[in-house]
Amino acid sequence: MANQAKPRPLLLKKKPLEFVKPSKHTPYGNLSLSTLDNEPINEPMYAYIYVYKPNEKKQNDPVSLLRKALSDLLLYYYPISGKLMRRRSDGKFQLVCIGEGVPFVVATADHDLCSLNYVENFADELAMQLVHELDVNFQSDNGCHPLTLQVTKFSCGGFTIGLAVTHVLCDGYGVATIFNALTELASGKSKLSVVPVWQRERLVEKLDGEPAKVPGADYEGLMATSPYMPSGDMVTETVNIMAENISRLKDTVVLEERFTTFEILCAYIWKATSRALKLNLDGITVLIITVGIRNVPDPPLPEGYYGNAYIDVYVEILARELEESSISDIVKLVKRAKKSVLDKRYVEEELRNSERLMKADAKFEGVADGVFLLTDLRNTGLFGSMDFGWNKPVNIWPLTPQEYERNFGIIMRPSKLDPSMEGGAKVVMTLPREAMVNLKKEMAKRAGSGIKLIKPRL
Repeated sequence: MANQAKPRPLLLKKKPLEFVKPSKHTPYGNLSLSTLDNEPINEPMYAYIYVYKPNEKKQNDPVSLLRKALSDLLLYYYPISGKLMRRRSDGKFQLVCIGEGVPFVVATADHDLCSLNYVENFADELAMQLVHELDVNFQSDNGCHPLTLQVTKFSCGGFTIGLAVTHVLCDGYGVATIFNALTELASGKSKLSVVPVWQRERLVEKLDGEPAKVPGADYEGLMATSPYMPSGDMVTETVNIMAENISRLKDTVVLEERFTTFEILCAYIWKATSRALKLNLDGITVLIITVGIRNVPDPPLPEGYYGNAYIDVYVEILARELEESSISDIVKLVKRAKKSVLDKRYVEEELRNSERLMKADAKFEGVADGVFLLTDLRNTGLFGSMDFGWNKPVNIWPLTPQEYERNFGIIMRPSKLDPSMEGGAKVVMTLPREAMVNLKKEMAKRAGSGIKLIKPRL
């Protein structure tokens, strides 16, 4: 069989960087952030690429619409037109609101989106070209911009919107709130359906003199190891789990109480990942899941709150127990861990401990081979309408910075490109290359035709 020709490299022409400023005067001053916003793990920039097909009936230029909408958006979300800086007094972040504007880049590509499969399973090295640079330097006296926007127009008439943001500013729900507001204004609406709320002080706890409790410190030296780690060759690939396969998985679970799709996927993917990593069975493996806490405070956080509002929850078990446990048993563990976060006192203690950890600069220093992070973005609002004349985006592709790479998975709704995936889930997985090969075999063996494992495009 003849070798297939490699696709042409993606070549972009970028116009000079501009700064979109608020359309009217906005407040000046410094804004403090929450305890969760200040956690070191939230410092990197990450991004979402929204992919829009061409619309032959639409005569407007998406760039001019988005530029004006962004300028109007900054009247509501004026903090993101400022700069993120560290306070000299305590090293905490603050947003210096000076109305400098949001970095805005316009680019044109020599491809059509169809030839790039609408950025589905796109190699990160290429996808990085569709967002403004993700490098940030929080140590600089000049600070950094918390959010940037890049619009890339393709030869077919379609385009992508690359939204890059530091996690210090917001979580996935917050990104969705900002982007939905942007597309509302771009569609011609004069008011936002959800008004943004700052209120970061509601998720702040003070130091209490107690020693910091480092997650995982109790079992340091007991963690499971993998022959594939540490690895300098981490790869990201997509696991598409069809709706029929999720239903079959649910049919295997026997529980007296209700369980969610997320819980069943956690159990299934964690077990398969442990096998793929070939963890030693006498070591401890840890699943980290992110659980939203917007409804835990009294009163609950308002709908327009766009700061970080989630807690990391740890589920620990011997790799041998994970291997021998049924999916039902693992679902019980995940459900029990999630329930703990719904206690207001638990959340307050977690925030206090975060303050202790930051003050002591304490963190887990042990082996992390068996640690697996799984987060669910399906219900954060990232998949709302976002139609401002070009219909809904046909795809949303997440990007995480290279220095953040670890064993992790992001559960998303599938793109609209494959009708057979309706009702299913797209899991963007990052693992060592050899472990990823094992994962494909493991999941294919256990799920048959209900699983599609897809390599990224070169």
